[in-house]
Amino acid sequence: MNISKMLFAAVLIAVFTIGAFLSYLWVVGYYASLQLKTPEKPVLSMSEFLASAEDPSFFSITILNPSFSPSEAYILGILVLTEDNAVHKITSINPAIPSGGYKLNAGESITLKCSWNWLNYVGQQINIIVLVREGTGGALRATLPVVELGITSITERPECSDHFNITIVNSNVSAVGVSLVSVKIIVDDLIHEVETEPQLPIKLEPGVPVSLMCKWNWAYYQNKTITIIARTAQGYIARAAYTIPVYATLIIRGVEFNPANATYFNITIFNSESSILPLTITSIEVMLENGTRIKPTSIIPNLPFTLDINTIATFSCEWDWSTYRGEEILIEVLTEQSYGARITYEVP
Repeated sequence: MNISKMLFAAVLIAVFTIGAFLSYLWVVGYYASLQLKTPEKPVLSMSEFLASAEDPSFFSITILNPSFSPSEAYILGILVLTEDNAVHKITSINPAIPSGGYKLNAGESITLKCSWNWLNYVGQQINIIVLVREGTGGALRATLPVVELGITSITERPECSDHFNITIVNSNVSAVGVSLVSVKIIVDDLIHEVETEPQLPIKLEPGVPVSLMCKWNWAYYQNKTITIIARTAQGYIARAAYTIPVYATLIIRGVEFNPANATYFNITIFNSESSILPLTITSIEVMLENGTRIKPTSIIPNLPFTLDINTIATFSCEWDWSTYRGEEILIEVLTEQSYGARITYEVP
């Protein structure tokens, strides 16, 4: 009985020993097969992508030449592929890449600062591709930070055409707060800088709407489409197009200079039937060819003068124009509501 037990134990030990030896041979063979597949050329890897919403003019990546790499690698450049299938070559990299490539020994890594303005691709996925000489640079997919600005409302009051109001929102999904530094208006191919109240700069925190009063006379641009552009210090932009309604139309119907009496002229002014409010005339001025502005000595009827809707009135303006014969002048009429009318006229 004891001999049988000893024989059985010996058989078990032999089986375990043979099994362990076979497992060892399998593992050794596996690693040996991996050793045989060691790359013949450098294969780089990328990690630690960084793009800051505070400064969208660059991103940085860390590139590694693994320790098992057979040799050094030479980085030749960086490409970015965007969702619109455009390929962007990074032309400014720090540290700079020499013409023959940047040498990266096996086991070494480097962090590159790539100057590329990605404002047009916020929130999108990009593919970063490393170009290497005689090797594989690989690619890294990354997502750019989100910063979304919007002009959510534009309002004006017909009786105050010297300003309008806008509301700007930095979306609640934005990565950071930004600093609003300017508001501009584009109309008739001209750019107008706009003063605001409160004054700029103003911090736009995510999810917090900010209302601004924009000091700009829109009366002369009624029925025209303007483009409002709000820009931040970081370069982000909010843009909105808006067609200004027609609220009031002031028309100069006629100008009369009497050659026999050079001490005054008459001007006839009409508040159109399409206007929605009376207009109070507060000023009638003459601008000479050299830019000098002249106010008549007296105006009859006296100003201010309220011109009702669909009403016409003639004003006699005392001004000695005898020394300006043959000169082209500009006559401008202004109202309390900031509407106006202009006409050029050659003094007889």
